[in-house]
Amino acid sequence: MTAVSAEAPPRTGSRRELRFILVFAFLGSLFDGAELNLVGYPLTYLSGSLHVSTVTLVSVATFQGFASIAGGFLFGWLGDTLGRRRTYAISVLAFGIAAVLGGLAPNFGTFLVTRLLAGLGMGGLFGLSFSMFTECWKTTRRGTMGGLIQSMYFLGEIVTVGVLYACLSWFGNDLGWRTGYVVIGVVSVVIGLAAFRLLPESRHWLEYQRRLREGTLPPELRRTRVPILDVFRSKVVYGSVIFMVLSTAMFLTTNSVGVYLSTYLLKVQHLPLGTASGVVLIGYVFTILAYSATGALSDLVRRKYAFLASCVFGVAGFGWFLGQVLSGTDHVSSSFWGDATFWALMWSAAACGGFGVLGVWMSEYYPTRIRSTGANSSYYVGRGLGAGVYPLFALTLAGGGIPLALALGILGPLAGIVFSAIAPDRTGRDIVAIE
Repeated sequence: MTAVSAEAPPRTGSRRELRFILVFAFLGSLFDGAELNLVGYPLTYLSGSLHVSTVTLVSVATFQGFASIAGGFLFGWLGDTLGRRRTYAISVLAFGIAAVLGGLAPNFGTFLVTRLLAGLGMGGLFGLSFSMFTECWKTTRRGTMGGLIQSMYFLGEIVTVGVLYACLSWFGNDLGWRTGYVVIGVVSVVIGLAAFRLLPESRHWLEYQRRLREGTLPPELRRTRVPILDVFRSKVVYGSVIFMVLSTAMFLTTNSVGVYLSTYLLKVQHLPLGTASGVVLIGYVFTILAYSATGALSDLVRRKYAFLASCVFGVAGFGWFLGQVLSGTDHVSSSFWGDATFWALMWSAAACGGFGVLGVWMSEYYPTRIRSTGANSSYYVGRGLGAGVYPLFALTLAGGGIPLALALGILGPLAGIVFSAIAPDRTGRDIVAIE
């Protein structure tokens, strides 16, 4: 058997490489958030243009969620076999092309196909972004930087809201959302093409590939031809299942707000578009702060304890809003700063702070040979169930009532409390190529 510790691990990269990897990791998280909000924010206007009901459009998120599960497995596999750089670029290009085509869609059927393509393409960005980051970043304050990277998810949603709001204001309901889709898509295509040229490949991945080609790895450290199978092998299967549950819990939390908040403000509280958009944007700011705070906290305590604390915080926020909905006292006015419901909603928006630690937590758990596959599959199974299946289920469970469907987001942090307590944790470990 070849001794794997005889060689020093490769350097994590030059400062220039590190800067480019961080830039594209930040952008990967941004696009991940932008893609998901392309349906949730303009839901009312999509419904009018495509002549379908709100419930039908919510089902798009369900089908898109299933596509993201397939994309998570596919692009995780490619990230570990084809490389982080090329797979990342392909993912961004798929999202960009899908957004452009979605903006040009003449009917609902075509629009649905473009959202399926987007879901498939975006299935790579989370695992790839955090694999690249974890493999180039030293252990110091890894959680803090990971929280900042993941917070870009909601900056992506802010960008989406900003672009779509501007286009809706300038061009009207139908042409407005279509123009927004095209603008976001074109920018994404440009950045995807830039990644092919500027994004450095992970040195840890390159080192593992070299040793794999040379045949100098012990059998137990060789990746199989289908890395997805490795994710469910005995050494990591427990963590894989737990992380899938935790991802589902977090997506359930964030999408209860993301999918229903703007519709709740527009259709239930009858706020004008400008005011509703302002409340949504403020909610994103609260979420970004929660992501960053949870990531920083995970450097002081273990990842699982920071995640658990965030879930306890989330239960309190959703519980407050749920109490108002059940008592019929929920109310948001144009002067929302003085409304208790507004602050309950902002607390609920910050309830998914566990996402700020989840990417680093999972990347530290998996070995380099299957890091992209492991993180992607866990994250996107959660996304498919929590962001795809659950919103439609919540609306059905709530009897079609938007306020109660939103408030049922409390189930996410409740599940997070239970399963984070039994989750594996390898906080702050050294990342090497051969492990």
